[in-house]
Amino acid sequence: MSDKQSRDLGSDTTGTAAVDERPPFTHLLLLGMQHALVMYAGVVVVPIIVGTAIGLSDSQIADLVSIDLILAGIGTLLQALGLWKFGIRMPLVVGAASSGIVPMVLVGQSQGLATVYGSLLVAGVIWILAAPYFSMLLRLFPSVVTGTVIALIGLTLIPVGLRLVAGSDPNDPDYGQLGHIALAAFTMALMVVFRRVFKGPLGQLSILLALVIGSITGWSVGIGSLAGVGEGPIVGIMGPMHFGPLQFHLPSILLFLIIVFVLMVEGAGQGLAVGQVVGKPVGPDEIARLLRVDGLMTAISGVFNGFVYTTFGQNIGLIALTKVRSRYPVAIVGVILLVLGIIQPVGRVAAALPAPVIGAAAIVTFGALTVSGIQILSQVDFNRSSNLMIVMLSLSVGLVPAYAPSFYRQLPTYAEMFFKSGVATGTVLAIALNVVFHSRFRRARAGEPTPTV
Repeated sequence: MSDKQSRDLGSDTTGTAAVDERPPFTHLLLLGMQHALVMYAGVVVVPIIVGTAIGLSDSQIADLVSIDLILAGIGTLLQALGLWKFGIRMPLVVGAASSGIVPMVLVGQSQGLATVYGSLLVAGVIWILAAPYFSMLLRLFPSVVTGTVIALIGLTLIPVGLRLVAGSDPNDPDYGQLGHIALAAFTMALMVVFRRVFKGPLGQLSILLALVIGSITGWSVGIGSLAGVGEGPIVGIMGPMHFGPLQFHLPSILLFLIIVFVLMVEGAGQGLAVGQVVGKPVGPDEIARLLRVDGLMTAISGVFNGFVYTTFGQNIGLIALTKVRSRYPVAIVGVILLVLGIIQPVGRVAAALPAPVIGAAAIVTFGALTVSGIQILSQVDFNRSSNLMIVMLSLSVGLVPAYAPSFYRQLPTYAEMFFKSGVATGTVLAIALNVVFHSRFRRARAGEPTPTV
């Protein structure tokens, strides 16, 4: 990687030290709780959707949620702390990928869950093996591409928060209830007040404080309920290969490999994004370490009934908002997720948080991530029409699935799965356009200088 690329990725010694700082234990624990609450809903929604679509019982879905949290906790610990060649050692969390829902449901309904998990095992192993080679493509991510990808991740995730507030089906009579919108607005207002009034650690915990007060308010007016927290077992973990011996079906494996490629593209963007936010250089080796964890957790899922795992971008916005760059609060998140997975009543309390409150936190943190991308794009020379074209087209195409979810429904299944990931399509388009406009070979033939951004 060139010196220019290192600067583009946010290299500075202060940022590197900040990543390795260890806040006092109490502050560390509270920051970890804040991160866990922000990403919790995104983790548990995948097993709930998959289990319901395949027709599993409530107890089986609860078991899937439990094992999902455990595997997400292990993956998060690996990303934050690192082990051998696994883990980027930065504040990134791991969770079940929503991109994996469609292939899991399709294969689960047609071939059974044993085939789903056989495919996950193979796909995860290939993911691990391909990681170092994929990371060599980082030179294709200059500032104009990186800023576009980070902004696209944030803009793509904002509708997720909106759906938590208003509901997912506009045709539902309960969609957009004024009480839910008011609760979300109240929670956001609390974040602003706490951030403005409190300084130091309390100011950094403004989102957590708003989540707690917002949840208590929601429960008191009948939005959400703690009624089911005491029901069910205290401890419960699903055993390996719970759905039978693994089955291997080549078309199913290929279907999952498409998703793996999509998630590798997204994962590289997440790694670059967190590097920009914390001010630590991210190169091919760091991206390879990040991708190996995603592949490892997916492969383990094949045996322990998990899901397709990926490094989430939700918490990057929280880092940008709080200015706490340390990786250790995120390591606490890994521990919290393990506890939530093993001690089920604790997880049921977190699951009982009113959706509008979680949605409010999601909207704010995803907005902060979008701003991080805009800050990077502010370094780009937009007097060059080529840079303007790269950002304009990549954002427009990348946002299609977020705002028109059925846009690609007429495509063949394999193509639809790729194009429905707006981050992947936007990233690939940004890379391709950057090569078209800024290729050294093309510009050399034309006798033009190669641009620096």
